[in-house]
Amino acid sequence: MKRGAGIALLCLAVMAPFAAGKGLDVSLRSDDRSPSVGQQVEVSLQGIADETMTQPCRRMRVVVVAPGVSVTRALRSLEGGAESRRIGRWGAFRLASLRSVGELRWAGRLRPNRAGRWTLIVPNWCAAGYVLPRGVERLHLDVRPATR
Repeated sequence: MKRGAGIALLCLAVMAPFAAGKGLDVSLRSDDRSPSVGQQVEVSLQGIADETMTQPCRRMRVVVVAPGVSVTRALRSLEGGAESRRIGRWGAFRLASLRSVGELRWAGRLRPNRAGRWTLIVPNWCAAGYVLPRGVERLHLDVRPATR
């Protein structure tokens, strides 16, 4: 039993640097954390690279998940796993590309179409695939009903 636990800890110690940051630490922000429905929101992402980052990072994406939708289910649906893809057809989430605005800096815009708590997720570190179940970085927007 102790040997199995030791092997598991050794594997964790060896793999942790690869899973912990992929050489890029990211920070996701928005210009308004509580916009109204239909209001444009500016989103920015900034990265800090360490010496282990070996590839250039030109394209970053954000998964925008609507209120009441499971983040894990949205990411699994994008991944193409066994989860239902129907979630995307209902506008429950979308994959948005951010444009590069400088070295390790990206920006984008979104317009929430309903009130509630939206979750924005950076799904990975500039690489293919998704970090399940939580993504790399998250930001919540508390969208208010539109005022007339």
